[in-house]
Amino acid sequence: MALNSDFAFKFGCGRYLQEKDAIKKHLLTELRRFGSKALFISGKNGFKAAGEKIKASLNDSGFEYELKIFESTPCFENADEFVNYAKENGFNIICGVGGGVLGDTAKLVASRSDLPLIQIPTSSSTCVAATPLSVLYDRETHATIGSVKLMTEADAVIVDLDIMINQPKRLFWAGVMDSMAKMIEITHRTKGKKDFEIPLGLEMAYDMSKTVYNFFYEKQTSLSSALEGKNITFDFERAVFYAIAVTGIISGISKGSNQCAIAHKFYEQTRSFFYEETKDFVHGELVALGLVIQLAYNELDYQAMIDLLDKMKLPTKMSGINLKICDETLETFINELSASTAIMDTSDISKNKVKKALLTIYK
Repeated sequence: MALNSDFAFKFGCGRYLQEKDAIKKHLLTELRRFGSKALFISGKNGFKAAGEKIKASLNDSGFEYELKIFESTPCFENADEFVNYAKENGFNIICGVGGGVLGDTAKLVASRSDLPLIQIPTSSSTCVAATPLSVLYDRETHATIGSVKLMTEADAVIVDLDIMINQPKRLFWAGVMDSMAKMIEITHRTKGKKDFEIPLGLEMAYDMSKTVYNFFYEKQTSLSSALEGKNITFDFERAVFYAIAVTGIISGISKGSNQCAIAHKFYEQTRSFFYEETKDFVHGELVALGLVIQLAYNELDYQAMIDLLDKMKLPTKMSGINLKICDETLETFINELSASTAIMDTSDISKNKVKKALLTIYK
């Protein structure tokens, strides 16, 4: 559920730069374009992946900056602490470095401080860097609260392919599945609707998502080879571009939540009700498992999705994401999925259909 209803379409980011040595080539120029003193917000893994590159590009430049390590969760309270810190110390640019948590946090900080934003993703596991919204979580329990549609997109996204080719394989494939999910979920959202009933932008989002889905489905072998050899091939460059930039546009043109359905609701519920069990799994891994449920619910070929996840070495069952196989777990998902905006039907017939879909991963 979105926490506000900003009506405007937003298309990813103002500037998108992707190539080898992108941080070395572009970071200083982009920082000077937007301000004079930058606050970098990074996680430990993001710092490990990009910290030295950032330092090397800035330390002899005279440009003022500070890099803060963030280990909590995206929420208003955490964001406002950074907002106050930035204001008190004269920072006039916010930079997010890392994955989904850092990207969402940096977006929220920049929005609430009315400062320009540069994103430096350190994996392609989600489209967060180029998506005009932030997903929020409870500061203490880490339960999903909803998403806030931001008034502006990121001013610049810098994607360093040397970092991308060295990201953990599971993060790369998680990003692939998060991108592939868009077509499957938009299909669910538009099923049975007449053209005039489909929100403006969602039809184009579907066409784009279909291109992305087909690319990833056809290029699995090529991309596996690129990852194994740490070889930045043309297909690999396209894969990163599709996972971050194009999927971000799909989110923006469908205005965020309109392209999400059962798979993303499954993700939200694992975070809300089973945070401790699933905290070591990233967004795309949980969405990917949710796609099995999505396809089974729509009576489509879910076994092909299980086979695909096996090839990518991603989880294919509840026990694979540390969930306890018991009636209580099953009932939680049945009740929450049935009541979610993806289904909105809590009748016995609906719940039985949801249960049947969930049983495909109930092992």
